[in-house]
Amino acid sequence: MGNDTPAQDIGSEEYLQISNNIISTFGNRLPVSLCIYDDEMERVVPLFPKETRLSDKKQDQMNKYCAEGNLFISKTDYAKLAGHISKNLGSLLTEHYLNEADAAKIFYQGVLEKVRSFYDNPVNETLEELKSVLAIYCEYVWIDPNRWVYFFNTLRRVQDLCCHVVNTLFVGMAIYLKQVHKPEEKLDMGPISLGLVIHDLGMTQIPTALTGKKGPFLYKERMRMQEHVDIAEKMLNRLEIHDELVKACVMDHHERLDGSGYPKGRRGDAIPLEARVCAIADAFCGMISDRCQRSALNPILAAIILTESKKKYDSALTTSLISFIISNNPEMKALLQNKEKMQQLRTLALQKMG
Repeated sequence: MGNDTPAQDIGSEEYLQISNNIISTFGNRLPVSLCIYDDEMERVVPLFPKETRLSDKKQDQMNKYCAEGNLFISKTDYAKLAGHISKNLGSLLTEHYLNEADAAKIFYQGVLEKVRSFYDNPVNETLEELKSVLAIYCEYVWIDPNRWVYFFNTLRRVQDLCCHVVNTLFVGMAIYLKQVHKPEEKLDMGPISLGLVIHDLGMTQIPTALTGKKGPFLYKERMRMQEHVDIAEKMLNRLEIHDELVKACVMDHHERLDGSGYPKGRRGDAIPLEARVCAIADAFCGMISDRCQRSALNPILAAIILTESKKKYDSALTTSLISFIISNNPEMKALLQNKEKMQQLRTLALQKMG
């Protein structure tokens, strides 16, 4: 699905071609309406409407048109198809028609659904479902480094815990892969992806009256918020999650290089790489999203704040963060090249840090 179409002019702005890889996930009932190009009429015509039950004969017809490259959906049905694919993310590993930007959006929706399910009910069953979708995501981003850059534009900059952790996953994985990716050496990305997603699991047990408070926190309220790390540790033990990389993300994502973080006040190399990645991704995603206490910051400004905070955050990782932000975002890249605007942003960043 994307901009690929047959040789006939069918109006590429109105229809999207779909592949056998996608229709193989349809089952016995169509999630969207299907169309074909009729040579005699010289226009796209309906084949089967949404919710059509696929008999063997209709299945054969659909497969035949698909093999010929003559099977389409209307762009008005794109959201419906995206919702369907988000529940069948494995199909994206071998999909050729779907462009990378669309795939990133579908991954966001698919991962978000599993995150919500787990955060609402953190038990072994929902944990395994979450791990499964993360395994597909990890395979997808490892196969082609160019795919990482498309995930920045999918970030949802809203005050929502589950959106925040999916944002953290996408940002954190991009930063981490910039550091460790070697095409000839396949690494197990499961632990870091799970750690990034569940780093804020303890926040599910903090009262919404506190997490949704407008204005600055009182001292006692800050201490209560910081308890989410200790709460998460207990939840990890109950779920029998013992992987050290996962635990590092959960337990150390608020630690800082100069020892000013919590809960242990760890310093420098005592903080694992994965936790340092999670710390930057968590802080960045928090800053670029609307919060009760303040409005969202421009992503470049947020990155500058982190970059200038050299005593707290790993400089190599914040450099990777900026690279991720501008990779597929011309507007952000142009802003970074505007010396006058950048000086203004640096001044503003230092003010906010002060």
